[in-house]
Amino acid sequence: MPVSQLRPVGKLRSRFLAALEPADRARIVDLSGHMSHAVHAWAERYPLIRGVRVAPLSLSVAAGGFPFTTLEALISTARLSLWVFTVDDLFDEGHAAEHELIERAECYRALIHREVACPPNDGLATALCDVRDDLARYPLFDRLGTEWATALCGTVDGMLAEYQWSLPRASLPSYAEYVRNGRYSIGGPPHMWAAVITADDASAPAHVEHLRAMEQLASTSIRLANDLQSFEKEVAEGQINALVILSRALEEQGMSAPAAFRQAAARVQADMLSGLRSLTGLRAGVVTDTGHPEAAMDNIARFVCDFYTHHDYHTFPGV
Repeated sequence: MPVSQLRPVGKLRSRFLAALEPADRARIVDLSGHMSHAVHAWAERYPLIRGVRVAPLSLSVAAGGFPFTTLEALISTARLSLWVFTVDDLFDEGHAAEHELIERAECYRALIHREVACPPNDGLATALCDVRDDLARYPLFDRLGTEWATALCGTVDGMLAEYQWSLPRASLPSYAEYVRNGRYSIGGPPHMWAAVITADDASAPAHVEHLRAMEQLASTSIRLANDLQSFEKEVAEGQINALVILSRALEEQGMSAPAAFRQAAARVQADMLSGLRSLTGLRAGVVTDTGHPEAAMDNIARFVCDFYTHHDYHTFPGV
């Protein structure tokens, strides 16, 4: 498919991109087009991966890594996040039994840590091994690969926890518990560490605590932005959501459903914006040699939170 047919802007509304100089905005769009072309070609090898996500995801990754990350590195990060989207579908859509999901989670955790060989008949396992081995080519993987692996295992575990919370008769978690888990289930931590690894700042391993703090803020903000956007969809599908948890608690206290929803939405919005402000503060206190790891985390969080104001990655018309 020609790159010109894969431009992921279409009807996009983005304050993040609108704030950039026209030349930078055009360069990000161009990068994302080239990324889409390459990622589509990769995704076609794996039938479970949905191509509709490629264009908006490519734009998100390009915005996060511009102008300091190479096209090859951006593609590596995008493939990882596309795999995470696909596993999320597996856990969310109810087509697999609980025992199968538990077995898959165990297999994927073992593959992430290279504890077992890649099974021959699981396309998602094969895609995971491809993503893992691709990231392992980058020089910083030797020193930060454990952070990435722990983050991706946390994402698999987070998805399994959300699936189990959504089962009939399961108790809802508290808002704080849900948000702690939700930062992983949204796929933020492995994406952030992949972005750090591919940004190729040799000083990054010396500043892991600083970068962990930024990852937590970025991933949590993205989770909350997603929940604000997807509330109706997740209620219809029987999934839990930050707004569902807060609204039900308020209704149990006697508040009407509409008022409870408004108060819950205001709380989630305020928490998301607070997280983004703190994230920007950590970016300003740059500690790495280039500042690229900090910029990548802040950029991706801001772009995605803004994207969720108007769009989602499941239906966005990216061509």
